[in-house]
Amino acid sequence: MRYIATLVWGVILGQVVGFLASALTGGTYDPKLSAIVSVIFTIILFVLPPIMKAFDPTTDEKKTN
Repeated sequence: MRYIATLVWGVILGQVVGFLASALTGGTYDPKLSAIVSVIFTIILFVLPPIMKAFDPTTDEKKTN
């Protein structure tokens, strides 16, 4: 459920960022492109932490504290 909520909020915030970026650059606002980019970015954020944890050298060592 948290992935669905994160995806929804990612799309909403992506639309806001897309609108603001197009307004600041003087371009045209394309909601379809903003949605595609925000979904791709959100999926990357889902996949990135497990990949980073797999390559973390401190998870393999025993902690002696």
